[in-house]
Amino acid sequence: MSLEDKPKEELIEQLKNHVVFFEPQREIILSNPDSETLNEISSLAHMETSSGDHYKFQVREMDIWNSDMSSEEMKEVYTRVVGNYPIFLEWLERTYNKQQIFSIESKGHYHILKSQDDERMEWARGIDKVRQNLAVDLSDSASRIAMGSKSRAEIKEALLKKGYPVQDNSKFREVEKSIGSDLQGIELRDYQKEYVDKAYSEKAAVLANPAGSGKTVTSIGLMCEIDSPTLILVPQRNLVNQWKREILDKTTVTEDQIGEYHGEEKEMGDITIATYHMAGGKTSLFRKDWGLIIFDEVHHIPSKLFRKTASLQSTRRLGLSASPVREDAKEREIFALIGREIGSDWARFFSEGHVVKPDVEITMVDWASDFYRHKYDEASGIKKAIIASKNPAKKQVLEDLLEEYSDKKTLVFCDWIDQGEELSSEYDMPFISGETDYDEREEFFEEFRSGDLNKMIISRIGDEGLDLPNAEVGIVMSGQGGSRRQATQRAGRVMRPFGDAQVYMVATKASNEEDFVKRQVELLKEKGVPVKMSEY
Repeated sequence: MSLEDKPKEELIEQLKNHVVFFEPQREIILSNPDSETLNEISSLAHMETSSGDHYKFQVREMDIWNSDMSSEEMKEVYTRVVGNYPIFLEWLERTYNKQQIFSIESKGHYHILKSQDDERMEWARGIDKVRQNLAVDLSDSASRIAMGSKSRAEIKEALLKKGYPVQDNSKFREVEKSIGSDLQGIELRDYQKEYVDKAYSEKAAVLANPAGSGKTVTSIGLMCEIDSPTLILVPQRNLVNQWKREILDKTTVTEDQIGEYHGEEKEMGDITIATYHMAGGKTSLFRKDWGLIIFDEVHHIPSKLFRKTASLQSTRRLGLSASPVREDAKEREIFALIGREIGSDWARFFSEGHVVKPDVEITMVDWASDFYRHKYDEASGIKKAIIASKNPAKKQVLEDLLEEYSDKKTLVFCDWIDQGEELSSEYDMPFISGETDYDEREEFFEEFRSGDLNKMIISRIGDEGLDLPNAEVGIVMSGQGGSRRQATQRAGRVMRPFGDAQVYMVATKASNEEDFVKRQVELLKEKGVPVKMSEY
């Protein structure tokens, strides 16, 4: 019987888990996979694109280093799913072994860089950034590191750029002070307990669970497990109050134990919640005996000011981000400065029902008139993006969506202040931006949480960490160029363990916005989120 004569159901079953592997590029094309196969590959490779039931993965060095599996376990999975490719398996073994060559060890009051290979050590000493941070050579395979945590960070960064991750076994003494923090009124989910145990044992890690999975609760669970003075670093002032509210609600910690350090308040406590700006500008004040430092929205760490906070020392450290990607390709610096990723397998959360997979739709609209099209053609640089973002034709799409989801809690995102103010006035919705008074902003957020308010417009301040657990629909009217992180964060505002999650991204056809919006959803596609295109 020919393929044309076979029933559709039989064809689909025959093509299930169909795999094509391009060995030189280490690319995997997976068609119609069952959930088990998709989860296995997602945990070992980087999903580049997905279209319907077809997925494209690439196996990167970071995927090998971030895996909990041994090299033999990884070989078994790849051989079973992809096939026996000796050259690829040799590369996998070689890459896996690279993470075992260099380590940083404690010796008395100082640290040493050690190598399992004398020739590799000689090579490493020839790298400028490594040599500059070594104080004295102790043997062919060991060198004393110059004093200061910055030296260790620069050595780790330099070697990672050369393809050699450094295992940091620096031993910081356990902080003896107990702060009396226990969980209260909440039971961690099984996967949260799993990641608490992993973060505790590894001492330095980046928790990359999807939005809506409870990363804040997991990190609070780790804080209670450690039960020592804790520093929590956040990128925005409004997140300070959010963290404080969560800690008081879910632990035995009392309000007088929590200190805040930001523009309006400067007080340390058993638990101190500070902005990166303050901690980065006054690192000497924050050099204390911390049992744990939590780096919220850790993707900011490679930036010039924020990276200063990575030099602060603690017994354990945990970075948090659903989207540890950067448009300047500095993701590796997060690995070097904070620790390796754990929990980045979103497919697991979707398949096990811990988080609802959002439906993302890119809606393309024509120009409202030739006047706006010509205005766009005559503009240059950022002005083009602004004109395309504010295309009046988008308003009809917004109006239709607001009517369709009139009974749903909806967030409308826009990057431009005047656009937000105009939409706020026209559709009678509050607009919250960085210019909104802090107390007024918090009142709107609380009204949204309680249900007294079910629609609002929000600027970039809503991109990160904002806890609005009942949001069901997100409408993106304008965005930040091709930022994958921003699109992922905005989709994350409606990702929760239950209900429906809808995200609409409205963009102008025949403009740079069309390219930007396709770039923005790449990370969502990598994580297995379905994205479809439509024209209005």
